[in-house]
Amino acid sequence: MSAAANNIPPKWMMLERFVSRRDDDESFPDESKAPIRTSGATSWNAPFRFAFKLAEPPEISRLYAQLPGFGGDPRRQLLSILSTHQHLALFRVGKISVDGELPVQDLFIFSASDPCSIKLLPHCTLPILDVHTRCDGRQSRHRPTLPLPEKRVMSVACMGLLCEGEKFVVAEAKLLVSGRNRSEVHADIFWLRSSDCKWKSVRTPIVSRDSTKDFRWQTYTVIPVGNWLCWIDYYNGILFGDFHESTPTLTLVRLPLESPPTDLRIVGSCWMYRSVSAIDADSRLKFIKVDRDDCIWYGPLKEDAGFTITCHTLSVKDKVWEEDYTVTSEELWSANSPEVLPHDILMFPQVNIDRPHVVHFLIIGESKYLMKKMWVVTIDMKTKRVESFRQYIKGREDHGTEDADLAEEKSYCPLPFLTCEFPKFLHLSRKRKNMD
Repeated sequence: MSAAANNIPPKWMMLERFVSRRDDDESFPDESKAPIRTSGATSWNAPFRFAFKLAEPPEISRLYAQLPGFGGDPRRQLLSILSTHQHLALFRVGKISVDGELPVQDLFIFSASDPCSIKLLPHCTLPILDVHTRCDGRQSRHRPTLPLPEKRVMSVACMGLLCEGEKFVVAEAKLLVSGRNRSEVHADIFWLRSSDCKWKSVRTPIVSRDSTKDFRWQTYTVIPVGNWLCWIDYYNGILFGDFHESTPTLTLVRLPLESPPTDLRIVGSCWMYRSVSAIDADSRLKFIKVDRDDCIWYGPLKEDAGFTITCHTLSVKDKVWEEDYTVTSEELWSANSPEVLPHDILMFPQVNIDRPHVVHFLIIGESKYLMKKMWVVTIDMKTKRVESFRQYIKGREDHGTEDADLAEEKSYCPLPFLTCEFPKFLHLSRKRKNMD
């Protein structure tokens, strides 16, 4: 029986990124079903509340939001969770522009300490840092002749949260290049510390032991690791952000990878087949990747095609990668029947935080319909045996149910699950409270 079934919060959870909007009280889950919850109001005085339904992996945890005064299409992701670390989470609540109004973006810090709380962060009013060439090759230019919004809209895909006890740092980092042969790599960092709750910005060089000639970068995810906030490009490496000094620094550590393929669609879809996770009290990183044999960027495997799963571990102290294992699809299919492991591509790998030799994957069923069936499969990579095979999305069977919005969004835009540990801190907080 799972910890959640015994009303004990799991130590960590795989959180569905899609926020299920339930504006009426009847459909919004009560505290018995979603125990971690809070409410607040935006900078334009629109009330909201949200609640987490906890589940122990391989089951998936859910986030529900009630946005009664927001209007518009209820499927729009006006509230989204961007990052978590320990007992904190970073939320974005947005307001769609209407009649020429500029869009508004509110950032909130949620604390899962008992009692739960939420705090609105000040808007960033700092300007962008002049003309530069972005690391994806496109030009980004500050045009002073155009009116700039008073409140800067942050790039949430490049933002992360770092918890430091009772303090925290929220930061955005965008890379740029300059110099002959694009050899000088810098980053524009905008960050806020909870100690003074003020936004600051700096342009800082990237520290790297390797050549940065013809450097390109695409941030796919941002994760906290111990005392660092890490920006990750699944082909080019990890940027370790150090925010302990007055001015933050970024150090590049390359991933143990081959050269990127020439097909840009395969490069752009790498986030579906790769992940980096912090384990062992944030002292090590696990990098796991699934390489298809058929060179298709998305979709079912070609006939007679397979895949290879490779895992490496990095000690954050010495920044050296070591290979853990390489497992082929043939080995997995030989060890498991098709009923528990269909002969299809495994996607969105997620290392189990408590048991790093165990990996959770998502299988997306082939369908000509928009509503696709999906399963979560859990594999012990030491034994190559499947531990669990659970259906997550029922496809067309979800039409007309309360999960129809999730099934439709997940089929249209599948995303990796977000790892979250703050239920553990909520449990510890309640335990200390009961002891007192």
